[in-house]
Amino acid sequence: MEHVIKLFRLIRQNKGKIFVMVLSAFIFIFVLFPFDDLSDFISSQVAKVTNNTVYVQFEKLKMSLFPQPGVKMNQVYIESIRTPALSAQELVITPSITGLVQQKPYGDVSAKGFLKGDVDLSVGKGTRSDNGIERQRIEVSAKKISLHDLRELANLPVLLKGQLNLETTALADLTFQEQPDVEVNLVINQFELPPSNVNTPMGPLTLPDLKLSTVELKGRLAAGRFVIETGTIGKAGDELQGTIKGDINITILNRGGSFGQQIGAYNFSIDLKAKKSFQDRAALFLTFIDGYKTPTVDGAQYKFKVSASNPMMPPSIGAVR
Repeated sequence: MEHVIKLFRLIRQNKGKIFVMVLSAFIFIFVLFPFDDLSDFISSQVAKVTNNTVYVQFEKLKMSLFPQPGVKMNQVYIESIRTPALSAQELVITPSITGLVQQKPYGDVSAKGFLKGDVDLSVGKGTRSDNGIERQRIEVSAKKISLHDLRELANLPVLLKGQLNLETTALADLTFQEQPDVEVNLVINQFELPPSNVNTPMGPLTLPDLKLSTVELKGRLAAGRFVIETGTIGKAGDELQGTIKGDINITILNRGGSFGQQIGAYNFSIDLKAKKSFQDRAALFLTFIDGYKTPTVDGAQYKFKVSASNPMMPPSIGAVR
């Protein structure tokens, strides 16, 4: 007990020196330490951990303590054997203190200039599933994402242009023992589809060029089924406008640490209004739904439903009831 008393007395007598020592340590770590020189070291460590499948490079690295500990990197470049090269003007990683203590991937990530837009990702503790499986709450906000760059990243077979805005919230077990519960709110502005050819179960299909002021989609993925609650295509004045509702089976798979998705049966109800100019340009494409056409003053209206047991099967097209 006497030694403890002496220790506290010593701390009290030298509290000024201790404060200066701690302050000096923080200044050295967060202000004077040459973090930029760690670029090569971090790049080599990332390559080592990923078996030379991921390469990371950046120009500047800063660490912050307030309002909470975090890392900021500028001019970030990421190259992977599985995806095209990615870059961001600024990447900020702010781990959660609670997550660090619990060894959970909680925290926030903000990327500016990613796919020519801005992305914010937040991961925190979520509610358990009905089977008692622990889930994380994941929130993603994306603004002004380039559809052209996103198309290259996703390796989509058709050319796309426009700006995508996305707000989504998910409750997910990151090992995907169970299917996630996801809410999606998506808006695409100035959508453009240049003329292109795509392979379908019915053979090659030529898609006409199409420009839309906006495309909006609101839906929810639950129990492996994505339901479109609201789908709006175009606006008044566009060559094509209408609505879409329905559902499609989407199952997230964990193949030994490699994640993918399996697309299953779908069923959509579609109501479209096409102007004469689009009808003339898309005559071949529209022959598939010509039997569900009602002439209008400036074109035609198409109301039909399309369904199939899987995307590899020719779809069944019928009248909406």
